[in-house]
Amino acid sequence: MSSRLLYARGGNEALDVNPNTGTDIHVADSGSDWYWTVFCIMAVTSLGYIGLAYKVPRRNRFFHYLSIGASFFACIQYFTMASNLGWAGVQTEFSHLQGGGIRQVFYARYIGWFMVAPLLILNMCFLAGLNWITALFTAAMIGVYIIGGLVGVVVSSTYKWGFFTIGLAAWFLVAYQLIWVCLRSLNELQSVAVEPKIRKYYRMLIGGVVFIYSLYPIAWGLSEGGNVITPTSEGVFYGVLDIISLTILNSFCLCISQLVDIEELGLGIVGEPIAPAAAAAPSTEKQN
Repeated sequence: MSSRLLYARGGNEALDVNPNTGTDIHVADSGSDWYWTVFCIMAVTSLGYIGLAYKVPRRNRFFHYLSIGASFFACIQYFTMASNLGWAGVQTEFSHLQGGGIRQVFYARYIGWFMVAPLLILNMCFLAGLNWITALFTAAMIGVYIIGGLVGVVVSSTYKWGFFTIGLAAWFLVAYQLIWVCLRSLNELQSVAVEPKIRKYYRMLIGGVVFIYSLYPIAWGLSEGGNVITPTSEGVFYGVLDIISLTILNSFCLCISQLVDIEELGLGIVGEPIAPAAAAAPSTEKQN
């Protein structure tokens, strides 16, 4: 592109290199700029998680590794959308915005969520001391929640709301697991009896996660589902929720994890040495 265009656009040529061809309702230049901003936030978050991981012994990095993986997937997700890639044009069901037409929907967003959200949910489940089967079930349900939204956005007829409803039902299961099963499991941990503030922090974490993730269906209904707000406003809505869920709530989860004995959770990484006294103690004593 010409240097004049580069100067006028401030260096962001994403929509010129990858145009919104064939769409009537699409993201604006400011929307791409916003996606680049969120990408930078996710990149800084990734570096922060890496730095935090190297401040603790390798044996205690379970939650850090999941967080690093989630943040890197988020980087790929937002780099793709900022570059105006990973989207499809879908005929809108409703004509609230611009009289309807072909709307740009980012399937890359849902692919990113499908990789990010289960890792964040696993962090919360394992922090509460859930067994692997229950934790994986909860992560699978958050995946169903996301897939329901993904299939719904590429369907132009009213049947999209059927997929939306299935995904929402899966989310109710996840919320139940977090509010009831995780809290009950956390209360059974011996370290929590010593540190009652952990229960308080974890309740705050669950409240934040359930609230934020319950806003995603509202954003879906206003954007890809109902065609009420523009793709740029959609990006801002989703972006703010993603920033809160990954960089704030998950970071809070990491802070709480430092107050819980990793050995009691059974998440010590195999291959790392254990203190001689702990290694020689009976299994029942190791949890004390």
